[in-house]
Amino acid sequence: MMRRTARALCLAASLAGTLAVAHAESATMTVDRVTVLGFLRAATPYTLELTTAGMNERLTFTNPRELRFEQGKARFKVDVRGEPVPLNAVLEPTMTLRFDHERGAFVAQVESLPVSMAGMGTMRLDRYIEPIVVPTTFSSALNEHLPELMVDTIVRDLKIGEDRIEAKVDLIFRKVSDPAKQRAAK
Repeated sequence: MMRRTARALCLAASLAGTLAVAHAESATMTVDRVTVLGFLRAATPYTLELTTAGMNERLTFTNPRELRFEQGKARFKVDVRGEPVPLNAVLEPTMTLRFDHERGAFVAQVESLPVSMAGMGTMRLDRYIEPIVVPTTFSSALNEHLPELMVDTIVRDLKIGEDRIEAKVDLIFRKVSDPAKQRAAK
C-alpha cells in the first residue's frame, strides 16, 4: 500500500511538472515592403567613415527608395554624398539575410555596393558596412491589464520572399512571478 501511494505521488508530481512547463506555439510573421522601407528611412541618414590609402572620406546615405525583393534579396536605391572628396551619387545596395553562427543571430548584410571615387578608385563599400543583427529571442509583456503575462518569441527562420520578409517563430506564453506578491504570501 505504501509503495502504491509513493508511486502515485511520484507520478502525480511528474505529471504536474510537465503540465506547468510552457509550450511553444508556432506562428508566421510577415513584414511587407512598406514596413521595411519605413525601417530604412528611419535608419537614415547613415554616415560611414572610411580611411584608405591615407585618405579619409565621409559618406552619408539618405533617401532610400524603390525597394524590391528579388531572388531572396532586398534591393533599393539610396542617395550618397561624400566629403571631402565630392561625391553625389545614387547607389543600389543588395542585402541578404542569413544566420550567423558566431553571433547566434540572423543578420542583414550588404552583399554588394561598389562605388567609384576620384582619387580613391573603385571601393566595395559592403566591406565597411556592419551587418544589422536581428535578435533571435525577445520578450515582452502583453499589456497593462495582464501585467503578469509575458510572451517570449524565438525566431526559427527568416527569409526574403518575393513580396515580403517572412519569419517563422515560436511563441511561448508564460506568467511572470512577482517578487512582491511572493514576499506578501509568506
